Amino acid sequence: MTLYQEYTLPDGKIKIIKVVKGRYIQEEMKLLNTSERDILSIQLLDKNFLQKPK
Repeated sequence: MTLYQEYTLPDGKIKIIKVVKGRYIQEEMKLLNTSERDILSIQLLDKNFLQKPK
């Protein structure tokens, strides 16, 4: 199972990064080139589940 974090920014942009065990939120913010206060929402997504035909 592959998990991703989906971040929604105030300008409406959505940035997605792969979840890595042991990675801290500060490291994720560096990858996203943003800060915690710029995030409107965070969702944890299982991309394999989302791609299965219904």
